[in-house]
Amino acid sequence: MFKLIAAASVSSFFFGLFGVSWESVDEKIEREFPAVQAVSTQALLTRYELSERALPVIIDVREGDEFRVSHLNDALNLESADAISELIAQRGLSKSTEIIVYCSVGYRSASVAADLQARGFTKVLNLEHSLFEWANKGYPMTNASGSTDKVHPFNKAWSVLVDDSLHAYPGK
Repeated sequence: MFKLIAAASVSSFFFGLFGVSWESVDEKIEREFPAVQAVSTQALLTRYELSERALPVIIDVREGDEFRVSHLNDALNLESADAISELIAQRGLSKSTEIIVYCSVGYRSASVAADLQARGFTKVLNLEHSLFEWANKGYPMTNASGSTDKVHPFNKAWSVLVDDSLHAYPGK
């Protein structure tokens, strides 16, 4: 986990100096995690809307403060492949269980997805552009108080990818 946090910090510093865009995020994810497949926010929304089709296991890999501001319905907050592997085992599910992971923009979740693939999980998808795109499109999110349209912007560098009117920090 420390490696992931350090990488995210370096990435945030780099993007803070040179600008961040969806294109730069996509390029970084493709370069660092080429085997990780993505699912679009629209495709996942459709899955939610088609109640007769079972949802995959939806995992939010963001930190607890971020998750508390908002998350997808039915999402579990597990920050690592270790925790996800343990959950799958505890539930008696197989490594072929469909799992969708997400974070703020898709980078942290792509890292976790790659780790799950290395552990033998075969149906892991990363939510493309993750919660920031989901929020920007006005798709439904929730928190402990119910429905919300707010999202934790993670940090100054990444926050440019989510509309300012949607920013919220815990306790503020």
